[in-house]
Amino acid sequence: MKAGKAFVAGMVGGAVMSVLMWMARTMMGMPANLEMMLGTMVTDPGTTAWMIGFVTHLMISGAIALIYAWAFEHVTHRAGWLVGAGFGVVHAIIAGMVMGMMPMIHPRMPNPVMPPGAFMSHLGTMGVVAEFMLHLIYGAVVGAMYGAVIHARAGVADGRPLRT
Repeated sequence: MKAGKAFVAGMVGGAVMSVLMWMARTMMGMPANLEMMLGTMVTDPGTTAWMIGFVTHLMISGAIALIYAWAFEHVTHRAGWLVGAGFGVVHAIIAGMVMGMMPMIHPRMPNPVMPPGAFMSHLGTMGVVAEFMLHLIYGAVVGAMYGAVIHARAGVADGRPLRT
């Protein structure tokens, strides 16, 4: 498993998610601010909270990419943007359920941070769509950046059957 490459790919995928959420906030007025939600777990809302949340998000994204890498190596025996996006669907379901549990683990919800709801449902239909799309994009980035797997299936090299 290429742990370093996977971790960096996850951090890039997390950064892409953050940029897309920022674009949704500024262009569409969607109040999705994962960085602020994570940062306010330890401090009051503000720039410091956002920075703490951003770094936390990048670290979590890198760690989750290690799970993707394990699955690329031992489950699908291949990687790529499409396989990563497929894993992103599973990731979106798990993350959506965790979003619904945030008030139970976040010490400052519902005040001053409003809970996003399961699958970001408190933001309406677009929130749910965004939650899934962001995780599909994250998975595609991780899969594309990971590259070829180390543990190919027995009898298969580079996707082509071995000749005996």
